[in-house]
Amino acid sequence: MSSSSQFGPSAPPPPNSGGRTILMIVLIVLGVLLLLCAGICGGCALFFNRAATEVNAAIELRPIQEAALAAVRSDPQVKDKLGEPLPEFVLHIRDGSGEVKSAGENFHFDLDGPKGSAKVLCSATKEAGTWRLTAITVQTSEGATFTVPPPAATGPDVRFDMPDVPEETK
Repeated sequence: MSSSSQFGPSAPPPPNSGGRTILMIVLIVLGVLLLLCAGICGGCALFFNRAATEVNAAIELRPIQEAALAAVRSDPQVKDKLGEPLPEFVLHIRDGSGEVKSAGENFHFDLDGPKGSAKVLCSATKEAGTWRLTAITVQTSEGATFTVPPPAATGPDVRFDMPDVPEETK
Protein backbone atom coordinates (compact mmCIF):
# COMPACT_ATOMS: atom_id res chain seq x y z
CA MET A 1 0.00 0.00 0.00
CA SER A 2 1.02 3.43 -0.69
CA SER A 3 1.31 5.90 2.03
CA SER A 4 -1.26 8.27 0.56
CA SER A 5 -3.96 5.64 0.42
CA GLN A 6 -3.09 4.53 3.88
CA PHE A 7 -4.26 7.85 5.41
CA GLY A 8 -6.91 8.71 2.88
CA PRO A 9 -6.95 11.46 0.35
CA SER A 10 -4.32 14.16 0.89
CA ALA A 11 -5.61 17.14 2.85
CA PRO A 12 -5.57 20.59 1.29
CA PRO A 13 -3.04 23.06 2.72
CA PRO A 14 -4.27 24.85 5.85
CA PRO A 15 -5.97 28.22 5.15
CA ASN A 16 -3.99 31.44 5.65
CA SER A 17 -4.42 32.47 9.27
CA GLY A 18 -4.19 36.21 8.56
CA GLY A 19 -0.96 36.64 10.51
CA ARG A 20 0.62 38.45 7.61
CA THR A 21 -2.32 40.91 7.42
CA ILE A 22 -2.14 41.68 11.13
CA LEU A 23 1.61 42.23 10.86
CA MET A 24 1.09 44.72 8.02
CA ILE A 25 -1.55 46.63 10.01
CA VAL A 26 0.73 46.80 13.06
CA LEU A 27 3.64 48.04 10.92
CA ILE A 28 1.49 50.73 9.27
CA VAL A 29 0.20 51.93 12.64
CA LEU A 30 3.74 52.06 14.04
CA GLY A 31 4.92 53.96 10.95
CA VAL A 32 2.14 56.54 11.33
CA LEU A 33 2.95 56.95 15.04
CA LEU A 34 6.63 57.40 14.21
CA LEU A 35 5.83 60.11 11.67
CA LEU A 36 3.49 61.80 14.14
CA CYS A 37 6.17 61.83 16.86
CA ALA A 38 8.77 63.17 14.43
CA GLY A 39 6.39 65.96 13.41
CA ILE A 40 5.67 66.89 17.01
CA CYS A 41 9.39 66.92 17.90
CA GLY A 42 10.20 69.00 14.85
CA GLY A 43 7.44 71.47 15.68
CA CYS A 44 8.71 71.79 19.25
CA ALA A 45 12.26 72.37 18.03
CA LEU A 46 11.11 75.15 15.67
CA PHE A 47 8.97 76.73 18.38
CA PHE A 48 11.75 76.77 20.97
CA ASN A 49 14.28 78.05 18.41
CA ARG A 50 12.00 80.97 17.56
CA ALA A 51 11.31 81.63 21.24
CA ALA A 52 15.04 81.68 22.01
CA THR A 53 15.63 84.14 19.14
CA GLU A 54 12.94 86.47 20.49
CA VAL A 55 14.30 86.27 24.05
CA ASN A 56 17.82 87.04 22.82
CA ALA A 57 16.49 90.05 20.89
CA ALA A 58 14.64 91.30 23.97
CA ILE A 59 17.77 90.98 26.09
CA GLU A 60 19.93 92.78 23.53
CA LEU A 61 17.47 95.66 23.04
CA ARG A 62 16.62 96.13 26.73
CA PRO A 63 19.33 98.74 27.51
CA ILE A 64 18.41 100.96 24.55
CA GLN A 65 14.72 100.66 25.43
CA GLU A 66 15.47 101.76 28.98
CA ALA A 67 17.49 104.71 27.61
CA ALA A 68 14.49 105.70 25.47
CA LEU A 69 12.19 105.61 28.49
CA ALA A 70 14.63 107.70 30.54
CA ALA A 71 14.88 110.29 27.74
CA VAL A 72 11.09 110.51 27.46
CA ARG A 73 10.56 110.72 31.23
CA SER A 74 13.04 113.61 31.53
CA ASP A 75 11.70 115.61 28.57
CA PRO A 76 9.93 118.87 29.59
CA GLN A 77 7.28 118.58 26.84
CA VAL A 78 6.31 115.10 28.00
CA LYS A 79 6.12 116.23 31.62
CA ASP A 80 3.93 119.18 30.58
CA LYS A 81 1.52 117.07 28.48
CA LEU A 82 1.33 113.95 30.66
CA GLY A 83 2.11 115.30 34.11
CA GLU A 84 4.27 113.76 36.81
CA PRO A 85 5.04 111.20 38.10
CA LEU A 86 5.59 109.07 35.02
CA PRO A 87 6.04 105.31 35.35
CA GLU A 88 9.55 103.97 35.81
CA PHE A 89 8.78 100.72 34.00
CA VAL A 90 6.76 100.14 30.83
CA LEU A 91 6.30 97.21 28.48
CA HIS A 92 8.38 97.82 25.36
CA ILE A 93 7.01 96.17 22.24
CA ARG A 94 9.38 95.40 19.40
CA ASP A 95 7.84 96.10 16.01
CA GLY A 96 9.92 93.45 14.21
CA SER A 97 10.49 89.79 14.88
CA GLY A 98 13.26 87.27 14.47
CA GLU A 99 16.91 88.19 14.74
CA VAL A 100 17.89 91.72 15.69
CA LYS A 101 18.61 93.94 12.69
CA SER A 102 21.60 96.20 13.31
CA ALA A 103 20.58 98.47 10.43
CA GLY A 104 17.46 99.49 12.28
CA GLU A 105 15.07 98.32 14.97
CA ASN A 106 11.78 99.95 15.88
CA PHE A 107 9.87 99.58 19.12
CA HIS A 108 7.11 101.40 20.94
CA PHE A 109 5.55 101.70 24.36
CA ASP A 110 2.59 103.36 26.02
CA LEU A 111 3.12 105.96 28.71
CA ASP A 112 0.41 107.08 31.14
CA GLY A 113 0.62 110.13 33.35
CA PRO A 114 -1.83 111.99 35.60
CA LYS A 115 -2.78 114.43 32.80
CA GLY A 116 -2.97 112.04 29.86
CA SER A 117 -1.42 109.20 27.93
CA ALA A 118 0.85 108.82 24.93
CA LYS A 119 2.32 106.29 22.57
CA VAL A 120 6.09 106.54 22.16
CA LEU A 121 7.68 105.35 18.90
CA CYS A 122 11.44 104.73 18.87
CA SER A 123 14.07 103.79 16.28
CA ALA A 124 17.58 102.56 16.98
CA THR A 125 20.62 101.40 15.02
CA LYS A 126 23.69 99.46 16.02
CA GLU A 127 27.01 100.96 14.99
CA ALA A 128 30.38 99.53 15.99
CA GLY A 129 28.73 97.25 18.54
CA THR A 130 26.83 100.05 20.28
CA TRP A 131 23.10 100.67 20.02
CA ARG A 132 22.11 104.29 19.41
CA LEU A 133 18.63 105.79 19.48
CA THR A 134 18.01 107.64 16.22
CA ALA A 135 14.46 108.92 16.75
CA ILE A 136 11.90 109.20 19.55
CA THR A 137 8.41 110.42 18.64
CA VAL A 138 5.65 110.96 21.19
CA GLN A 139 1.98 110.90 20.14
CA THR A 140 -0.37 112.05 22.89
CA SER A 141 -3.96 110.88 23.23
CA GLU A 142 -5.10 114.45 22.42
CA GLY A 143 -3.42 114.24 19.00
CA ALA A 144 -0.25 116.24 19.66
CA THR A 145 2.94 114.81 18.15
CA PHE A 146 6.46 115.92 19.00
CA THR A 147 9.97 114.52 19.04
CA VAL A 148 12.22 113.94 22.00
CA PRO A 149 15.95 114.33 21.44
CA PRO A 150 17.64 110.93 21.67
CA PRO A 151 20.36 110.60 24.30
CA ALA A 152 23.98 110.48 23.19
CA ALA A 153 25.23 107.02 22.37
CA THR A 154 27.37 105.47 25.04
CA GLY A 155 29.71 102.66 24.22
CA PRO A 156 31.38 100.09 26.39
CA ASP A 157 33.76 101.40 28.99
CA VAL A 158 37.16 100.85 27.38
CA ARG A 159 40.42 102.12 28.85
CA PHE A 160 43.32 102.82 26.54
CA ASP A 161 45.85 103.94 29.14
CA MET A 162 48.32 101.39 30.45
CA PRO A 163 48.96 102.30 34.10
CA ASP A 164 51.48 99.51 34.83
CA VAL A 165 53.65 100.10 31.77
CA PRO A 166 56.56 102.56 32.01
CA GLU A 167 56.12 105.73 29.93
CA GLU A 168 59.05 104.99 27.60
CA THR A 169 57.48 101.70 26.39
CA LYS A 170 54.03 103.12 25.62
